[in-house]
Amino acid sequence: MAEIRGTEKPDEMVILGAHLDSWDLGTGATDDGTGSAAVMEAARALQKLGVKPKRTIRFVLFTGEEQGLNGSRAYVAAHKEELPKVSGMLVHDTGTGKVLTIGLMGNYNVRETIDRVMYPLAETAGIMEPTLRSEGGQDHVPFDEAGVPGFWCVQDPADYEKTHHSQADTLDRVKWDELTQGAEVLAVFGYNVAQLPELLPRRPAKK
Repeated sequence: MAEIRGTEKPDEMVILGAHLDSWDLGTGATDDGTGSAAVMEAARALQKLGVKPKRTIRFVLFTGEEQGLNGSRAYVAAHKEELPKVSGMLVHDTGTGKVLTIGLMGNYNVRETIDRVMYPLAETAGIMEPTLRSEGGQDHVPFDEAGVPGFWCVQDPADYEKTHHSQADTLDRVKWDELTQGAEVLAVFGYNVAQLPELLPRRPAKK
């Protein structure tokens, strides 16, 4: 875990995440070495630019994802008091393909805001309008269940179903240009959400 501290509201934050652990058969390049690399590159780029976000941007690499989201569930439990001040959380966890848009987990109230947040990448990175699609099995889910706006990167498959959880999940499958685009998406999301006048709209926590 690392962070760039906010200058005006340091106790409020945006979280960018991925997971470190993999499956037994492969080396975990696309599941989820690529996501972890994208998060670290977003952190490096923002730090090098010397940005001064209003809110804190926190970068978290979870473990235990493959065993049932154990790491992110433990994080949510350990940081329970902090959750009301987490504006949003975005995870990169579907391989090496370029990010197409942001999946909002059915949170309709946030759709217009996220569209504005990601608009700078519409032409340069090919980002489309956000989608209300939901996705389970990734580390944004425990945040979403706790009422934090938790989102996921909807990505080009790039043979993900043929590589992850297999002996084919190796470094030679990584598409570096598309992974760079993913890091760009994370950085822009993190910074722009940190700059919003208010926290992102929330839904009630799931019982």
